[in-house]
Amino acid sequence: MHTLPQGPSFAPLQTFKLARDAVRFYREASERYGDPFTLPMMMGKVVVTGHPDGIREIFTADPSIFAPFTQLPLEPVVGRHSILLLEGAHHRRERKLLVPPFHGDRMRAYGEIMATIARRRAAALTPGAVFRAQHLTQDISLEIIIEAVFGIRDPERVAVYREVIGGYLEAYTPPLMVVKPLRRSFGGLGGWARFDRYRQRFHALVAEEIARRRGEPGAGHEDILSLLLSARDDEGRPMSDEEIDDELRTMLVAGHETTAIGMAWALDWIHRIARIRERLMNELSPLGPTPAPEALAKLPYLSAICDEALRIHPVVAMVSRRLLQPFTLRGIELPAGVGVLAAIAKVHHDPTIYPEPEVFRPERFLERKFSPFEYLPFGGGARRCLGAAFALYEMKVVLGSLLAEHRFAVQGPPPRPVRRNVTIGPEGGAPLLYVGAIRGAIRSS
Repeated sequence: MHTLPQGPSFAPLQTFKLARDAVRFYREASERYGDPFTLPMMMGKVVVTGHPDGIREIFTADPSIFAPFTQLPLEPVVGRHSILLLEGAHHRRERKLLVPPFHGDRMRAYGEIMATIARRRAAALTPGAVFRAQHLTQDISLEIIIEAVFGIRDPERVAVYREVIGGYLEAYTPPLMVVKPLRRSFGGLGGWARFDRYRQRFHALVAEEIARRRGEPGAGHEDILSLLLSARDDEGRPMSDEEIDDELRTMLVAGHETTAIGMAWALDWIHRIARIRERLMNELSPLGPTPAPEALAKLPYLSAICDEALRIHPVVAMVSRRLLQPFTLRGIELPAGVGVLAAIAKVHHDPTIYPEPEVFRPERFLERKFSPFEYLPFGGGARRCLGAAFALYEMKVVLGSLLAEHRFAVQGPPPRPVRRNVTIGPEGGAPLLYVGAIRGAIRSS
């Protein structure tokens, strides 16, 4: 008979505490119950580990023994064919089809798109105006997805995609994520009806674009949608239109707000600590006001800043799996059916791995290399985020392009992390003051 490790009780309370402050929750629970501990959640029980040894055991295990922990929160927004929800042979097939578009050579082809969009958005800012960093980075990230993923370049069509995608993502609110009875139309009124209208508009846009691309084979498109349309599995079968639609929605959910939040945190910290800002500007200065994307991607201190932003503020605080068969976690035999959870927020704030974990110190990533079980902002194992390299590349290119030509200053106290939906971002969106372009800015700002 399997006995689960100790842990707190009353799922609604624990779910609330975890959503409110994941770092504090994991720290206090592990101090009281040890590692691993059992966490009751609204979707079932999970056994939690934030220790590198436990995370290693999960990530290096045979992936066939795991399934997604739950499909309840994500299925409406990403679709039933999403790689996030698949398991077994279907998951392996889909992952193999999705790898080529995110290969390094392909990814770097999008660098100029990223830099151009960042500069265009920054040029629209008004000197002396206060804005939310996350709004700027979300606008940039969304436009990058529209151009690099969907391959839409015509300004009028880009505007349509921005309106539909923005509404689609905003309409899927936290209550709809976790309370299934709310997923009813109520006569065309309410949150679900609004979300469904945007969902249908999104489906129509994608169907129209797929039909157009299929009607012009060999047109030389290099966007991710075109690559998915040309992909074939080991038996020569293409992805269905429904599969492509669902994977495009997955890329939106997994790659839009997540990357934007990481960039917003980085902008806040860079302008909050003068020493960090000065060192970064010294690194950027030799590249001029419009540095090449590849040059930005190779800057060690800029890379360290991005890594530290994702360490101290992981956009997603955990990764979970459901056991399809018994599994031993740190010496404890767990039964099939229970969930296992790698607590990213816990290991990223472990003082034995990261001394003074609450301090933003990019130098730690220049001083040593952390294992994939100590640093895991994109998860790990067979389900590690396929877009991890794309996201990091985007962070470096966008941040470098913004800071090489423009000056900003923080406004107010440091924002605290708050839950948005499945992500955790800066409260208030991290307000910044736009000082101006370098040629007209006060350089000591």
